[in-house]
Amino acid sequence: MTRFVGALAVAGAVFVPALASALPEMAISPAVLELRAAPGQAITTEITVSNPGTVGYRVSVYAWDMWHDGRSRRYGPPGTFPRSIAQRVAGSPASFALAPGGKQQVQITLDIPREAQGGQYAVIFFEMAPGEEAAAGRQGPVLAIAGRIGASVIVDTATAGASIKLGRVEGVTVQGPSSTAPLRVSTALLNSTDTHLRPFAAAVIMKDRTPVGRFTLPSVLLLPGQRGVLEGSWSGTLRPGNYTLLLTVVSSEGQGETLERRFSVD
Repeated sequence: MTRFVGALAVAGAVFVPALASALPEMAISPAVLELRAAPGQAITTEITVSNPGTVGYRVSVYAWDMWHDGRSRRYGPPGTFPRSIAQRVAGSPASFALAPGGKQQVQITLDIPREAQGGQYAVIFFEMAPGEEAAAGRQGPVLAIAGRIGASVIVDTATAGASIKLGRVEGVTVQGPSSTAPLRVSTALLNSTDTHLRPFAAAVIMKDRTPVGRFTLPSVLLLPGQRGVLEGSWSGTLRPGNYTLLLTVVSSEGQGETLERRFSVD
């Protein structure tokens, strides 16, 4: 579940009230729709939108493109970025009121293009607006709700994905432990496939061919052509000497690559 606490605006300026309880809140579940589908297939699923706060509001539902600039995510109107499925995503109802403590099931329909290959991407935004009862009959400055929350849509076409779904390791950095910092490892990756990957890494610390420590580098989501970094640390104690780090980088399909890096502890 992803949760959003909104801001309030008066005459176009952001205003944060003294009482945090007056802020509008919205939560969605799930926050990511990760789907596998064949080209030409239609899919229907649901997202639950809830209001855990004390302020009512209206919600508008619409789809935009989701892509990246090499590392960070970017968003734009449908048709802005490649591999967009935003024009084929619809939410029903497209607009609804959400009272404090209320919930709304939104049906999400995706129509996968027949010519689709690899990964297809979008984001479904749920945008707040003042409730009709709050806006009616007001004179002078109006206190308005601002903000939106998005659910990522990532689709892998079942019959035309990449033949080898393995991220490319571009570099591994090992920072030995010190009296004030743990052992740290970072791995730079490139997703050179035509679909998204969720790589992670498993690390084993070896001393004279004997394992003395294990830890993981949590997964990250990489869209096609996107670069990212896996990072992890180990807080155990290592005696002075020379060590070997065995790092196995595993991509979404369970395929892995094992690398060795040597480091020393003073």
